[in-house]
Amino acid sequence: MMRIALIGTGNLAIHLVHALTKCSTTELVQWVGRKSTPPKPSLNIPYYTEYQQHIEADLCLIAISDDAISTVAQQLKNIDVLVAHTAGAVSVDELNPIKRKGVFYPLQSFKESITVNWSTIPICIETTNIEDIEILEKLASQLSESVYQINENQRLQLHTAAVFANNFCNHLIRVSQNITAKAALPFSILQPLIRETFERSFSNLATTLQTGPAKRNDAITQQKHLSILQKEDAELYRILSQSIFNTHNT
Repeated sequence: MMRIALIGTGNLAIHLVHALTKCSTTELVQWVGRKSTPPKPSLNIPYYTEYQQHIEADLCLIAISDDAISTVAQQLKNIDVLVAHTAGAVSVDELNPIKRKGVFYPLQSFKESITVNWSTIPICIETTNIEDIEILEKLASQLSESVYQINENQRLQLHTAAVFANNFCNHLIRVSQNITAKAALPFSILQPLIRETFERSFSNLATTLQTGPAKRNDAITQQKHLSILQKEDAELYRILSQSIFNTHNT
């Protein structure tokens, strides 16, 4: 049984609580957060406002905001436990001066209210001590069918790619939702197109699938689109159209 301490009460932390309590090979021995009372899904897990060094643990997971990781690491500098943060774009060195450190990065977007299937979530792991990798690999393989041992540079590039694929696409869908709402049309009318776009990209290079007025430099159509857009969305349209044109015409 792997004994785990978890620091954090945000979206990812909540999902980790659910996953770890359901896993038969892990025991969540302490849950640490800034709030004086535990979040709703405490599930009778021992909850504290600071890390308890007298409670034995094999691994401490830090699932907090990126800019707070180094501060928390200072508070854990004297513990002899593997400590891993869960961030995609934060160096493992942010855990200095902890002796045994690593990264346990689930590649997914987490919202507390939305259920996820952990078995399909890629988990990327990294440790500074080679002997500690087995601990993260064991935990990751209990939760997911896809476990990757990657280095820091690969993780940063992967996180950047994920921002384009998830955060930016989600923002563009928001723009589409606003446009259809303004036109008194249901957003569902676009869903088959969105679904097909993403499904095609799973088995083809996106560059070979590109269509539309930007690629063919259809200035008349683009001007019509720009005429109905708000200033901020119009600027976004111009930037993306120029990028598409440059990609396929240089």
